[in-house]
Amino acid sequence: MRYPTRLAVGLFIYVALASNAWALWHSETQGIMGTEISVTLWDENPEHAKLAITSVMTEMERINQLLSPYLETSELARVNRDAATAPQKISEEFYWLIHHSLRVSALSGGAFDITFASVGWRYDYRAHQQPQENEIKNLLPAINYRLIVLDEKTRSVFFKHKNVRIDLGGIAKGYAVDNAIKILRTMGVEHASVSAGGDSYLLGDRQGRPWVVGIKNPRAEDPAAKAAIRIPLTDTAVSTSGDYERYFIDEHTGERVHHILNPKTGKSASEVTSVTILAPRGLDSDPLSTTVFVLGVEKGLELVNSLQGVDGIIIDRQGKVHYSAGLAPAEAAAAD
Repeated sequence: MRYPTRLAVGLFIYVALASNAWALWHSETQGIMGTEISVTLWDENPEHAKLAITSVMTEMERINQLLSPYLETSELARVNRDAATAPQKISEEFYWLIHHSLRVSALSGGAFDITFASVGWRYDYRAHQQPQENEIKNLLPAINYRLIVLDEKTRSVFFKHKNVRIDLGGIAKGYAVDNAIKILRTMGVEHASVSAGGDSYLLGDRQGRPWVVGIKNPRAEDPAAKAAIRIPLTDTAVSTSGDYERYFIDEHTGERVHHILNPKTGKSASEVTSVTILAPRGLDSDPLSTTVFVLGVEKGLELVNSLQGVDGIIIDRQGKVHYSAGLAPAEAAAAD
């Protein structure tokens, strides 16, 4: 649920409570899925709260073991090794995630494409390394979601090009957050925030008040302007994609090389600096934030405005903030 109020937009959640209320809030952060997993929940029973948080972290690690491209034992790693040679039988869960990813690819005209990894695996952001132009040219034909063949009867996947690789990083964390929220609801938790990097879900409210999500302007020089937008929310998935998360500056060109690749070029998308998507599920907000980042302002907003229950906020390279139709009144208020 969105609260249409004056917006005062990577992604952080404000928790301001009276000191006596903190005793009933329980929080924990762990490093899983290559990012920080944070859980904050309200529970009058500390032991039950601890069990709930442990259950969430266990689920996050389970999904990491399934989808990590860095673990040789993961199902994704096995598929990347062998699916171009012969169809690979996969779990129902993995099959469904690939199938959903392909639906988003079709919806976005290929702006979201899990085969970006066919080139993406050649980038090393920590080592400041990127593939050469000729290497990108040779691998680019393998970026095409239509090269993924799913067989529902055999529950298998096959790659129609020898260089195809997939990476579900643009959907996995949103999916994991959704699963975490399902666990908390099953355990009777009614007020919680679960975050996996830039993907979050805000369950219920903060005991009578909405959660407040801050979306920062990554290029703002004034520290006070970093939190350019604040949005009060309840029961909403929020995903932010930005070019400030994993990146380096090319020492020769001065260009920012970041992890959100345009499937058409195999290079970093460059029209915007940050995209935040609000949606009913992380399974939707996560891939859509990547999609809109690649599409840019005009096409991105056109897509968001066509989707029921979805809103978006885009910060372009000039620092201008753009809102989807559902948030337009807030934009007008902020301009007063």
